[in-house]
Amino acid sequence: MTRRLYLSAIALAACVCAAAQEVVTFLPEPGKANGAAVVVCPGGSYYWLSKTVEGTEVGHALAEEGFAAFVLYYRTAGVPYFLFKDLAFRQHHYPDALDDLRRTIISVRSRAEEYGIDTSRVGVMGFSAGGHLVLDCGEDPVVEHGISSLPSFIVPVYPVVTMSDDAIVHSRSRRALLGRRWKDPALRDRLSMERHAGPGMPPVFLVCCTDDPVVDWRNSLVMEEALSAAGVPHECHVFEKGGHGFGISSGDAPWFPMFLEWFGRL
Repeated sequence: MTRRLYLSAIALAACVCAAAQEVVTFLPEPGKANGAAVVVCPGGSYYWLSKTVEGTEVGHALAEEGFAAFVLYYRTAGVPYFLFKDLAFRQHHYPDALDDLRRTIISVRSRAEEYGIDTSRVGVMGFSAGGHLVLDCGEDPVVEHGISSLPSFIVPVYPVVTMSDDAIVHSRSRRALLGRRWKDPALRDRLSMERHAGPGMPPVFLVCCTDDPVVDWRNSLVMEEALSAAGVPHECHVFEKGGHGFGISSGDAPWFPMFLEWFGRL
């Protein structure tokens, strides 16, 4: 096989993966169920997904604590776009991932009786680029068949936030999310979460680490400032150590027990 054909085969396989959408369900044991649900969005710079550390491990941990967890493998730009950018075939950019998340929240609520959950207790949890995604779905909900996509609470963990502040933007996520329109100032503004926080947002539990080597922790800082200015109920936990990509557990950033305590007060 020639090198060109080999690369084409890789691109085609990755394109199929990027187009895939799947929801993996983790239900608690009946005696542990608390009636709440969480849709989990792994990170991956909007190019790929951290399906284990920020996906299945999180789903298992939530189910152990009584939540019905739904790990969403939303559509991403994919490896071809990462390798070839605009030379690649059309991949998945904004608003594909947001549409996937909205549909999943609505689907979970529509099957509340089956899952044994309260429709008013369906939240979202996202990591890195997934943190950006869950914030986005909290700012601009849709309604289908009388069911809203607005989550009941939002948990962004070391999230990407801004798409317009070049000093702190995660440029890889911006390029993947916006695609060919990555230089469009209006779209950058639309997808800068700190610019659109409003009083209609649900409560937010925000987590970051100041030693994060991937996503500048000041993304969380500007989001926390925006939430405060808008009067949105929230907590922001800033750890000195922990880095990035640790998912549900980190000895230096033990955020999950704090989330459980916060959730218990909602």
